[in-house]
Amino acid sequence: MDRVIDQFSSYAEALSYADLSPSAIHATKHRVIDSLGCVLGAYLEEPCKMARRMCLPVDSAFSARVIGSLLRTAPDSAAFANGLMGRYLDFNDTIRIVGVGHPSDSVPAMLAIGEACHVSGKSLITAITLAYEAIIQFIEAFAYDYKGWDQPTFLTLGIALGAGKILGLNKEQFANAMGIATVANITLQQNRAGEISMWKAGAAGNAGRQGIFAALLAREGITGPQEAFEGKFGYFNQVTGPLKVELKGGKGNLFAVERPNIKNYPVRDSCQLVIMTALELRKKISPDQIQSLRVKIYGSAYRTAVALSPNLWAPKTRETADHSIPFSIVVALLDGDVTPETFRKKRYLDPDVLNLLGRMKCEEDAEFSKQTPAIRNCYIEATTHSGEKVVAHSIFKQEELEKGWTDEQVEAKYMKLAQTILTPKQARDCLDLIWKLEDVEDTARIIDNLQA
Repeated sequence: MDRVIDQFSSYAEALSYADLSPSAIHATKHRVIDSLGCVLGAYLEEPCKMARRMCLPVDSAFSARVIGSLLRTAPDSAAFANGLMGRYLDFNDTIRIVGVGHPSDSVPAMLAIGEACHVSGKSLITAITLAYEAIIQFIEAFAYDYKGWDQPTFLTLGIALGAGKILGLNKEQFANAMGIATVANITLQQNRAGEISMWKAGAAGNAGRQGIFAALLAREGITGPQEAFEGKFGYFNQVTGPLKVELKGGKGNLFAVERPNIKNYPVRDSCQLVIMTALELRKKISPDQIQSLRVKIYGSAYRTAVALSPNLWAPKTRETADHSIPFSIVVALLDGDVTPETFRKKRYLDPDVLNLLGRMKCEEDAEFSKQTPAIRNCYIEATTHSGEKVVAHSIFKQEELEKGWTDEQVEAKYMKLAQTILTPKQARDCLDLIWKLEDVEDTARIIDNLQA
């Protein structure tokens, strides 16, 4: 086997709950709570209903439930439906290093295979930590979107490892799961270009389904390519070029699960700062005073959320709107907030939004680009009808991101999203269980409370 498969499969086999730091365990609980909130908050959206209709009932002990309906289905089908719901609002965690991704897309998959196997809370925490470790190593190593690849390219691999941990795979089986997951799941960035479709969320669910399936195949003895990365037609030669990736969480090193940031707003990561800046500007000027807007932003945000497509300046779908910096700025200025309801109301189609979008210019600032990702800048200048200039300039440092959220902030976001379909008691009971996850003998109990 090649070096990457050898190292990753050895690490996956050896990792145990005892290796995890208290801070990694706590961070994992944050991710489970936040991910479940995102699933519950999206439950009533039409694409989420469609995904649930794809789940066929299964009368088997080896099954998992669709969150909200509690329909029993195959674990990989549950991972697809729950994963699509978790991604749909674009509200789950994110990390931008060299590349960018949403490692919490792995959480619904781990819950599904964890329920099917009736694993303990400690086993679930270990599997999620492992999935994050693998996913973030690839985000740290390569800017996938520059080459036209999308995040399920590495998500599926991390999910296969996490699922394999729950299934009790040995090193050889982990290696086979990695080979299968890698060569079969290279995905295109076109998923996030042009008028963005429902498949933006579906791709995350599909990574969960495919990762679990790869691990199940490996458990049955199906072999996978052992030179999936370094072979002549492997990952490095065909997708990324040579990369240095190594799982290193533990033994004094920070676990990767502690690094991603939880989102304040249901939009892509590069729109978080611009909304904060627009809200600061709104404190200084009323929207009806604005004649025009000038925005300066750093390069990766400009390239992917401003200049990638003209659709970002006149979105026709919620998926395009929640990936648009121009829309995010305008709707924050007009409405004073950006929430899931912003997109349910289809604010991106309203005349007042489109009118102000037509009076905005956005550009990349070279100095801002040099400072990323350690420091991120957004500058918004409004010109009033009388010619006055009003400015808001926000600076966000990496260390501020790494501080993370407090328990109270995580709970508040979860409770607000969960009330979409749950009673306060249901939401609270689930929350209390997750805070004590290491003491849970069967993680199926988490799903017991999650019925609409």
